[in-house]
Amino acid sequence: MLFVLRRLILGILLIIACAVILLLLDLNHRNSAAVAKQRKWKVTLIEFVQVLDVEECEKGLFQGLNDSKLIKGRDFDLEIMNAQGDMPTVSSLIDAAVTNGSDLIITMSTPTLQAAIKRAGRTPVVFTYVADAVAAGAAKSDTDHLPNVTGVYFQAAFEDMLKIMKQTLPDLHSVGGLYVPAETNMVFYKGKMDAAAQKAGINFVWLPVNTSTDVPDATLALCSQKIDAICQVPGNLLAASFPSLVAPANQARIPIFAFQTSQVYNGAVMALGRDYFDAGHQTAEIAARVIRGESPGKIPLINFSKTKVILNYKAAKNLNLKFPQSLIQQAKETIGEP
Repeated sequence: MLFVLRRLILGILLIIACAVILLLLDLNHRNSAAVAKQRKWKVTLIEFVQVLDVEECEKGLFQGLNDSKLIKGRDFDLEIMNAQGDMPTVSSLIDAAVTNGSDLIITMSTPTLQAAIKRAGRTPVVFTYVADAVAAGAAKSDTDHLPNVTGVYFQAAFEDMLKIMKQTLPDLHSVGGLYVPAETNMVFYKGKMDAAAQKAGINFVWLPVNTSTDVPDATLALCSQKIDAICQVPGNLLAASFPSLVAPANQARIPIFAFQTSQVYNGAVMALGRDYFDAGHQTAEIAARVIRGESPGKIPLINFSKTKVILNYKAAKNLNLKFPQSLIQQAKETIGEP
């Protein structure tokens, strides 16, 4: 009887000891969580150019942070810097973010990501508005990337675009486009488009440009190459100087098909673009995980693929171009009246 009583007492003591240990662990966790909650992160958003696509991505980012229950002013302070398309300024902005003690740098574009890789040290970096993370030097794969870097990348839907162009222009044989050799993302896109065009049996003509002042003359030269249409792949310089591409193309009566939302609002007849708002929202979800303590190196990159069709009826009418009904049914947005 005494033996049974001793075992019973010992069991009760063990239960009490386990309960105390669990209570202490939970208390420690709560204290750590409270400290983490009290810490206000200093976040710096660095952009390369200010165009509509970036603005949409930015709006998605802000909404995503809010949906993640992170409140500006309470959980984080945010500073936005834009290089206005100037490469030397990009490096200066990264340096300024590091010097000012940023806890997190969010980059929008390949140039800003590449500068952050070189100059941000161990500061966590979350990127978006990037064509290819591998080409940018941030990763070997979605799960094998730099320890302080993670984010969202998205590639243009080249094969889908060429199918749409052939539906809209049944006699399509030759397509042209401009590219910037100094932009990693544009060189990457050029290779992807060449492969898609070859598969579709379409001849693709390219002309290089190095500055915005090259665009009008290069477009005129491109239009003289007996092309049926221009399909402009995404790029920072050309996004900022797109209106100077539209004018000579309109003069030559050649329609422009684009992948960037900003370009269809500036004169392209249609765009098959990524949903930049949703891409920004997903970027915010990743940023929230980092702010809450996850290591960027353990968060897989996201290959964002959601697209939307935008039709510019006004630009199409000026060129006597009619969209097929199948394309009209796909359109998420329209400009002008049918």
